[in-house]
Amino acid sequence: MRLEGKVAIVTGAGGAGVGGLGVVYAHALACEGAAVVVADIEGEAANRVADDIAITGARSIGVRCDVTSEDDIDAMAQAAVDTFGGVDILVNNAGLARGKWSEAVVLSAEEWMEILAVNTVAPVRCAVACRESMRSRGGGVVVNQSSNGALMDAGSYTVSKLALNGVTRVLADELAEDNIRVNGIAPGMMTAKLPEKQVQTLLARQTVRRQGQPEDLVGVLLFLCSDDSSFMNGQTVVVDGGMARSPKQ
Repeated sequence: MRLEGKVAIVTGAGGAGVGGLGVVYAHALACEGAAVVVADIEGEAANRVADDIAITGARSIGVRCDVTSEDDIDAMAQAAVDTFGGVDILVNNAGLARGKWSEAVVLSAEEWMEILAVNTVAPVRCAVACRESMRSRGGGVVVNQSSNGALMDAGSYTVSKLALNGVTRVLADELAEDNIRVNGIAPGMMTAKLPEKQVQTLLARQTVRRQGQPEDLVGVLLFLCSDDSSFMNGQTVVVDGGMARSPKQ
């Protein structure tokens, strides 16, 4: 119960993300004692996840939030304040994954703005929306969902996540005066519906010979959200089975 008495927001937690990562995050935070605001662009999905968490006896609400809308972001933060009294933890999990975002040269300017709005700008706006509540409660924690794709060549996706790593460093500096720590997690290949040949190619670049599971990230998430990491700030932790640092890259 490392997070007992804390209030956490998890964006993109309705279940549509890779491997249902946001759902796993929300449940993990609740299991450690936090009240959880499950936010997702699909409001009904967010409510379902929140209801599942509530069944366990934990406190949780679902909120519809399009992270490209500042009004939605502000409403999400206000819902946490109105329901649970404030915000202590923000997990910026919402994002656009690879797929069509893996070829930078074929994207229109509008598509470029779309991926940057979700993957890079939204985490800043969400942190800003939660800042005052965190400050009034003595500080807080922000965790940004990056990717080991930031360290490779994956088109506009790489650009957006590499920029997010920069956002993590900048926010860690700018929010330090409010005792708000900002770190990130950069997972590798999570369980996904990929062609078997592609899976094997990716596995050959790892030093841990299996696909990652969302549960493989929970330990790092809870570490970053708790006082266990109180002397850590502005860092992005790579959890990818050794792929990004493998000599076979």
